[in-house]
Amino acid sequence: MNRFQKNKPEPKVVWEKYVNPLHAQLENLSRQVNQEIPNFLEVDGRIALVGPESKQDQQLVDQQEKVFSQNQGKSLEQWQRDGERNPANLTEMALTVSLHKFLGNDFIVARASRFDDYNNGVDQVIVDKQTGDVICGFDEVLGHQGDDGGEKKKKKMERIREKGGVQIKYGASLENGRLVPSSIKNVPAFYLSLSKEELKDLLEALVDQGEAISAVEINIFNKLLDSLKEQTNQADANWSLRAKSQLAIDKLQNSFRKQLAA
Repeated sequence: MNRFQKNKPEPKVVWEKYVNPLHAQLENLSRQVNQEIPNFLEVDGRIALVGPESKQDQQLVDQQEKVFSQNQGKSLEQWQRDGERNPANLTEMALTVSLHKFLGNDFIVARASRFDDYNNGVDQVIVDKQTGDVICGFDEVLGHQGDDGGEKKKKKMERIREKGGVQIKYGASLENGRLVPSSIKNVPAFYLSLSKEELKDLLEALVDQGEAISAVEINIFNKLLDSLKEQTNQADANWSLRAKSQLAIDKLQNSFRKQLAA
């Protein structure tokens, strides 16, 4: 039966139809966050490159994207268009919007800058509004039919933990009572994994429910919390990083429960 399920053709999904609704929701998210940290996010929910090294980092990003597109035999413009409707990119966008619904009162949920995405392996950055701490980073993985792809990220996360966490060059911290852009080291990193069936259900829920929290999102968030706990318990990391990881999970869980109880 398992062999039959794996070999069964995946149902055809028109992923492109979800791009514009997600863009609109990310733009709204960016407006909200930029009221707390001016110019922190771009319109697509990504952390902007701001600071003394931002120009050279942007040049590196531009060069990396040029290489990515050449490796696929595409123009840069075509590579960017195709990337927008790629299910892996939609996973990142959808989870950012959904996590913001659950955590937005207590945390800033942002897509990592393109620099950190390409060079530090982080898709999302979670910032505690009260303390200014970047409590963790997330890296998404999208599986195939009947498989959420979690195995793909385990070894990568193990390597990150062995190094004491991930570096986020474009993050945030608290200075004089205000959140400001800042670089951070030794940040706990987790992977978030979805199957394509879960992604489709999540996208449909985001389009249908808007800002309301759906049962689909609650189920997915509960699954993600369980995954984070499992990753922490299995972590081959130093005591400090394990403590930071557990604190991050506790904070996320408490914020999730408060939102559901509201």
